[in-house]
Amino acid sequence: MSSVPRITFLGANRTAQLRLRQAFGRLDTANSQVATGRAYNRPSENTSASSRAASVQAEVDQLGGFDRAIADSLSHLSVADTKISQAVSAYQKVTELATQGANSTNSPVSRNAIREQIVQIRGELRAIANTTYLGQPVFGGLGSTDPVTFNSGTSTWTFAGNPTDKLTRVVGPAESVDVSVTAREIFAKGSTDIFTVLDNLASALAADDTVGIQAALPLVSSLQSVLTAGQARLGAVVNRVEQAASRNATLKITFTEELSKLQEVDLADAITDQSRLSVAYQAALGVTAKAQERTLLDWLR
Repeated sequence: MSSVPRITFLGANRTAQLRLRQAFGRLDTANSQVATGRAYNRPSENTSASSRAASVQAEVDQLGGFDRAIADSLSHLSVADTKISQAVSAYQKVTELATQGANSTNSPVSRNAIREQIVQIRGELRAIANTTYLGQPVFGGLGSTDPVTFNSGTSTWTFAGNPTDKLTRVVGPAESVDVSVTAREIFAKGSTDIFTVLDNLASALAADDTVGIQAALPLVSSLQSVLTAGQARLGAVVNRVEQAASRNATLKITFTEELSKLQEVDLADAITDQSRLSVAYQAALGVTAKAQERTLLDWLR
């Protein structure tokens, strides 16, 4: 003969209290979701969603790092482009002055006045070549010294910055760009550089040397082609960086939307659940209160 388990007063009381706590816990979670708009407040409440959210958040944080690198790259490239544009204008002015100075009808006084302008342009180009951005030479590669210096002992111009040392920026997942260009790459061609050419041009003007003046014209034109080619290369880099920025913006929207789905609740659904669980909890309270009206004597009968 099988025995029938007897429900005790204490056991029934504990069961009722446990169910009340469970009902209150569900209601408390719903209240929290409505109040905060979050699907969970502690990772332990939803380990699967919280784990995925952490991974997605890491992706968003990484994109933030890319955004900073992109902003720095565009600023660096903008400074370089502006300075090269100024240098192009200076080269054009040199060509104009040299053409004017090559005219044999010019007097020594006129040529000396042109020489003074050439010397000033040379100083302007030197300042452009030694431009800095955030304390770093724009045209110095990875170096920290002035890219262009004049050695008074040997009367020669020296270029710092190795073209093989690239200043790279990581602008996207597995994507980096070279934002560097050295002074030698844009102000020199082979063994010829614009500063030496301008020195020779100034000397020819001072010496009233028409042949020497004319010899400078094709050299300036050739070096200007090198300068504009460098500017075009930087323009291509700007396009790459801007495309990376566009891709990153699209990825950020995608990740942000996914993060929102993982971490936030649908407020309308949450309010409906809150109302339902509130009614259920109130009902559980009523049933438990009614059951608790029975005394221990009632259970013993």
